[in-house]
Amino acid sequence: MLLFCFRTHFLRARIRELTLQAQYNGKSKNEIDWNLFVGDTYEILKAMPDNVKFDCVVTSPPYFWLRDYGVESQLGHENTVADYVNSIARIMDEVYRLLTPSGLLFLNIGDTYYSGKGESQGIDRKSSKRRFGLRAVDKSGGMGIGLERKSMIGIPWRVAIEMTQRHWALRSSIIWNRVHSLQESVKDRPRRSYEFMFMFSKERFYYFDRNPLQEHDEEDIWSIPASKTNNGIDTAPFPEELVARCLEIGCRPGGTVLDPFSGSGTTLKVAIQSGRSATGIELNQEFCEYAVRQLRQI
Repeated sequence: MLLFCFRTHFLRARIRELTLQAQYNGKSKNEIDWNLFVGDTYEILKAMPDNVKFDCVVTSPPYFWLRDYGVESQLGHENTVADYVNSIARIMDEVYRLLTPSGLLFLNIGDTYYSGKGESQGIDRKSSKRRFGLRAVDKSGGMGIGLERKSMIGIPWRVAIEMTQRHWALRSSIIWNRVHSLQESVKDRPRRSYEFMFMFSKERFYYFDRNPLQEHDEEDIWSIPASKTNNGIDTAPFPEELVARCLEIGCRPGGTVLDPFSGSGTTLKVAIQSGRSATGIELNQEFCEYAVRQLRQI
């Protein structure tokens, strides 16, 4: 307990040096600790000392040019595919450093299409944050990598392959079948109904419990309904059941959980409810304030 308190105090002292907008922390009714930092994910992770460790990471970074959260320096608005991939990979370098040898990373990431047809028009019924002027994927030139118009870019696999070049072991490309998700308005291709949840390890041997997979009678295709509500904030939460499945198979009981893109706080909420301490990082102040209100009710 003394060592944990020292680590927590040291971590908070280092974080304060960054002059962050805010920092929140607390305990659940069952005395489970949680921390939420507001600011740039890479800088906050970089400031964490090596003796701060997490047993499991469950996260979903902003997708490439799909939303505008109105925050300066937001991830996902890079000019090139390579810059976006590198932005994700360098953050995961820090996650790798802070993950325990027996820990796992679950990374949910979606794909983007290259349009090359100029600025988007009309209204997107999924989210008002999906229409925001001329995006890099709307410009002509094939994104500098020879993409044809209307081509799927392959973002998830580009990120995954880059991470395998940075010491990560890609153990599984889990398919999240997004049951009852809002359908795309497309007529010339199948509508997308799934996303990847990549499972990475840093060592050959790690904590893994197969029993939940057998109980659900699902292996690497998980049929889990998509979240239907965001409770008044325009974020893109993934469902609690998806996070719970990851923690059930990949995080030891009573372990520590990190979400470096915590959004509305779904990962933190599920972790705390399962008896695991949780740390989140989020750039958007509004999302943090919403998450804190939810966490303080647990």
